[in-house]
Amino acid sequence: MRALTCLIVDDEPLARSIIESYLKQLDNFAAPVQCNNALEALKLINEGFRPDVMFLDINMPVISGIDFLRSLKEPPPVVLTTAHREFAVDAFELHALDYLVKPISFDRFLKTVQRIYDHYSMGSEPVVTHAAKRDYIFLKQNAKMLKVNFDDILYVEANKDYINVCTPGKKMLVSMSLKEIEEELPADTFIRVHRSYIVNVHKIQATYGNVIEVEGQEIPIGTNYKEAFMKAVMDGSARQQGA
Repeated sequence: MRALTCLIVDDEPLARSIIESYLKQLDNFAAPVQCNNALEALKLINEGFRPDVMFLDINMPVISGIDFLRSLKEPPPVVLTTAHREFAVDAFELHALDYLVKPISFDRFLKTVQRIYDHYSMGSEPVVTHAAKRDYIFLKQNAKMLKVNFDDILYVEANKDYINVCTPGKKMLVSMSLKEIEEELPADTFIRVHRSYIVNVHKIQATYGNVIEVEGQEIPIGTNYKEAFMKAVMDGSARQQGA
């Protein structure tokens, strides 16, 4: 993917600098152009600047981000930012790629980046989320965003404030929670089997007692998860027999 161009429109210098600092940590984004109000942004766009994505603050003087966006005949893909939560419906109606509530954490920003990647890998229509349709996920390791295919993931395990994403012969330490990555993984392939483990059901080699075996690794099945796990396994077996 080529470096994506960005336009940050926000009347707060600190808010602009935070988004800029996040983008600088990613490989696929060019240095962003910044505007401190909608009129400046409108001038740039009228002069021919077409950003690949625009980070647009909603609450700005003179012209709000919502009104500015509605005034554009051909708006670029947009991520709305705001200190308030009541504009979510507007974001949906305006086909925003995402809706970020300030203060914006880097972990939450990475989810927005994933949606931007989805948008440019799957077509020109705005995408809210397609985690179940993608066959990959981008994971941040050090200063890089690494693309990992779902099919390569054997299991995921909690590791204090991090997770280990385990693929054949490799363990990636990623700054995410188990709950966060669970939301990004396709539910028809990955199942939570323990408070500390998510397993790719296609990689299970054996199960006995309260244990799952994946690539020789024994993974415990939590008491609260066993019923859902057994149902998923039995449903999968039934589908294969009926195929």
